[in-house]
Amino acid sequence: MTKRRVLLIQLVVAMAVGSAGCAKLVLQHTPLNPAAQKAGTVALVVNNARPAERGAENELLVGRTRNLYGMPIKFEAENSVVDALRALYTDALANAGYGTDPNAPTQVVVDIKTFFMDGYMGYKIETLSLVRVVAGGTEKYQKEILQNNGFAFKTNKDLYKAYDQLMDMIAKQAVDTFNSPEFRASVQ
Repeated sequence: MTKRRVLLIQLVVAMAVGSAGCAKLVLQHTPLNPAAQKAGTVALVVNNARPAERGAENELLVGRTRNLYGMPIKFEAENSVVDALRALYTDALANAGYGTDPNAPTQVVVDIKTFFMDGYMGYKIETLSLVRVVAGGTEKYQKEILQNNGFAFKTNKDLYKAYDQLMDMIAKQAVDTFNSPEFRASVQ
């Protein structure tokens, strides 16, 4: 490959990455239908437990893109990671038959450990949430919800699609978790 072609490719990537800073990403998932029958009510608590450099101090931070020279540029969403995942987990609980009430004696605690994108020519968004059931001060259940989505970043459309897919992947795993016999036994 000639030096001119390499420079042209780098320029195109830099323009795509540079335009991501202007992007208006909204973290969202495809809405889920609530279950016909109620299984119970829980209090949902969602905590931002991400490391400082990856969003603990900025709930809008969802990753970083890279410029032509590989230098990081922070990438933020329009809505906070905590709010988006709270909505997702509330929806997943409803799909599994659980209502939410902040005064319910049984808590479903979601600690967001990771929700971050990074890369250069190829990107990957990683997420890790620890879902716990706590009742009477005792932890009765624990499960990790781990997802990642790799993608080629050519346009902002690719970026938005990758986040939408990731959110839907988290929602599916959350529904599976809340429908599991182990989870159901822990919230009774």
